[in-house]
Amino acid sequence: MPKVNISHVSIAYQDEGRGFPVVFAHEFAGDMTSWEAQCSHFSERYRVISYNAVGYPPSDVPVDLALYERSQQIANLRGLLSHLGVERAHIVGLSMGAHMAIGFALAHPAMTCSLVAAGAGAGATNVRAYQKDMNARASVLENEGMKGLDTYVYGPTRSGFRQRDPQGWRHFANGFAGHSAEGSARTLRGYQARRPSLYALEVDLRTSTVPTLVIVGDEDEPCLDPSLYLKRTIPRSGLVVMPQTGHAVNIERPTEFNAALDAFFSEVESGGWFSFNGGSEGPRKR
Repeated sequence: MPKVNISHVSIAYQDEGRGFPVVFAHEFAGDMTSWEAQCSHFSERYRVISYNAVGYPPSDVPVDLALYERSQQIANLRGLLSHLGVERAHIVGLSMGAHMAIGFALAHPAMTCSLVAAGAGAGATNVRAYQKDMNARASVLENEGMKGLDTYVYGPTRSGFRQRDPQGWRHFANGFAGHSAEGSARTLRGYQARRPSLYALEVDLRTSTVPTLVIVGDEDEPCLDPSLYLKRTIPRSGLVVMPQTGHAVNIERPTEFNAALDAFFSEVESGGWFSFNGGSEGPRKR
């Protein structure tokens, strides 16, 4: 698997297909393999790039928590795209990856043809409690390894997935259990517990001109209100709510998820996707 060195860390990635670039950034419980259904589908006509965040082998698992922080995660994606010669791309993120993708779009709008933020905003409404929870979970990982978070995949935002698709859920659960406990703990402390609430980004979000699609499952309770907030705040945004679906919308509903992205990318590429107040930023060339 290819790797690239960026700011003292090595990032593993996959680069497949041909065409305009689409980048996929994974959630805390996933990795680049979480996007298999998307990579297979979109690589037929796009250049598809997926990667493991720092802390997720075969990417590096550094000790320094500063290398896990949000600004560094954004810089890692910027460095990866530069390494691959990508000047502009559709940026897609789930949960942890969505928060980073939002930050990337705000920091590098010229490089962001469009933004998809799925399952975004957990902890945004009660930041201190969320930070405490992230650090507590990190302590469990440090003391007990990945087995200490066995119950994580049984949470309420995953229960529908487990009932509907036991085999798919088991594949997801086994993947999570195989993660680096050290990398996961440092991700919780360095990234999850330190990232700003989405509500703290309101000023920048209101001035964003990046076409944005917000996707959330209606059983993903921690992300419902933040998703509505993103829709109401980002001018050129739309919202897809998937029924009876939890947090991992891309693996719970891959067909519907892919179809939503297909329609979104097509509209953006044809110069559409206007602001919610009826205005238009005009066609955006890729």
